[in-house]
Amino acid sequence: MIPDAALGAAPTSIDLRLSPELVERFAALTGDWNRLHVDETFARRSSYRRPVVHGMLPLSFLPLLAPLHLDGYRCIPVSLTSRFAAPVFTDTPLRLTVGIPRVEGTGARVAFDYAIETAHDVRSTVVTSGTVTAIYEARASAARGATKAGASTGEAYLVPKMKGSHHLWEEIDLGATDSLDFMVTPAAVSEFVSLLASGSDASPDFASEVRDSFDVPALLSMLLYSTSLGVSLPGGSATFLEFSAQREHPVEINVPYTMRGRITHRSGATRIIKKELLVTARGAEQVVVKGKTSTLVASPSRRMPSLKELGEVGIDFELRDKVVLITGASRGIGETTAKLFALHGAKVVVNYRHGADDADRVVAEIVDGGGEAVAIPADVSDVEQVRSLVRQTHERYGALHVLVNNAARDFRPSPFLRLSWDEVQRDLDVILKGAFFCCQEAIALMLEQGGGKIINVSTVATDNPPPDQTKYVVAKSALVGLTRSLSVEFASRNILVNMVVPNFVETDMVAHVPEGFRRKIAQEIPMRRPATPVDVARAIVFLASSYSSFTTGQKVMVTGGGPPYV
Repeated sequence: MIPDAALGAAPTSIDLRLSPELVERFAALTGDWNRLHVDETFARRSSYRRPVVHGMLPLSFLPLLAPLHLDGYRCIPVSLTSRFAAPVFTDTPLRLTVGIPRVEGTGARVAFDYAIETAHDVRSTVVTSGTVTAIYEARASAARGATKAGASTGEAYLVPKMKGSHHLWEEIDLGATDSLDFMVTPAAVSEFVSLLASGSDASPDFASEVRDSFDVPALLSMLLYSTSLGVSLPGGSATFLEFSAQREHPVEINVPYTMRGRITHRSGATRIIKKELLVTARGAEQVVVKGKTSTLVASPSRRMPSLKELGEVGIDFELRDKVVLITGASRGIGETTAKLFALHGAKVVVNYRHGADDADRVVAEIVDGGGEAVAIPADVSDVEQVRSLVRQTHERYGALHVLVNNAARDFRPSPFLRLSWDEVQRDLDVILKGAFFCCQEAIALMLEQGGGKIINVSTVATDNPPPDQTKYVVAKSALVGLTRSLSVEFASRNILVNMVVPNFVETDMVAHVPEGFRRKIAQEIPMRRPATPVDVARAIVFLASSYSSFTTGQKVMVTGGGPPYV
């Protein structure tokens, strides 16, 4: 039976509020403690640079939408599909919308297309889309009371917290299997309903009706697909792309179930695996929910060269006891540069914004190797924090000889027609404004001490812009202008300002770039490989050394022989 209210429904939306606390609660409910979602340090080393909301969390709010929430009826989702087009972060407002219904099959089922999009005032982006197909059954008021009466019993989670796995691509074989056990308890349903009320504008009373108006156990079993991928196989390296799930039989309360997975497809060219998932009552053969998933297996976080490894390539550039301040030095190019300076005897200030653990690790490695370094946090786009950064540097070491402006936000693509000025401004704030503030404060000290050196980390993208990188190219292009202007203004005062200009560099910032495209880039470089952090660090150290005492306003190209040519 299809209720008239369902067939006559207009598109309906609900706004979502996905806080870090809600992410933690969803992880506790589903057992999906994938570190990409709940571990800031781990997430920073991914291509996303910060924790990502579980893809399944926004889908959890489908039961709140009319016509999936009808008085007098219980909506049973018999199939659910989803495609995850973009990551979601906790500070992103979202809107979930279901479209106009359509009758499917023999006429007993209704399908609704849905979309989850960023709820910006000017422009929105669809981050998730798919279809939910449902059937309806009448429900009696007596049944509602019985459901609510037992709502607090059992454990308030579906899967006990497991130790997450982290399978590398090479460790995942075609046909590999895994399994996880779960149980839908009344307490878990109550926690799910409370979660819906916390993350939306729905009242607690309205959300509580979900227990009776929607087949929550069926939906919860589908949400656990994320747990199977993110905690079991492939684990922490998984990026969920899409899934389809089909309910074959009811998922019962307080019945133990097992979700079994099997790898059915493995593509080395795309690093995509497909996984079949079957849910059965524990010890039984009858499949109650079945489905398929598609997942991207991310490349492992790149380990920066150790101090010992850098020692094998180091030479004396008369940098002993020089004070070097490097912005954005907790990882990647900045981390490697800090270590190489330390090997030359420099006293290194490792600046960072969020990566305290990484910055402390870099400092500890330098100190353990006999060097001298300190980590100082500062948002370089904040002039007061920059002043404090430079003041602390001077108070600790009594001078500032070298400034390396390396801080940047990210290199994730953003098509121009979907690009907001706020996004451009954020890149300008870090790359241009940050360098501007740092240069002003550093030059004031350098003038007092008789000179100094500034090295700005630029990119070949200013001359050969890649598609969908307007914000990054604009900010780095402005940095070129700052470099040239300062080099002319302060050359007579023995302050030399130069740029290091690398092409594609293998760091976490470009980890999102597909492997096939990376190989294409390498093939187009005359030296047949991309730049490494060591290549860039060497160029920076060279410009900071006495070997470049008559060089200012210039670009040192780190391109493996590729363009642009200067």
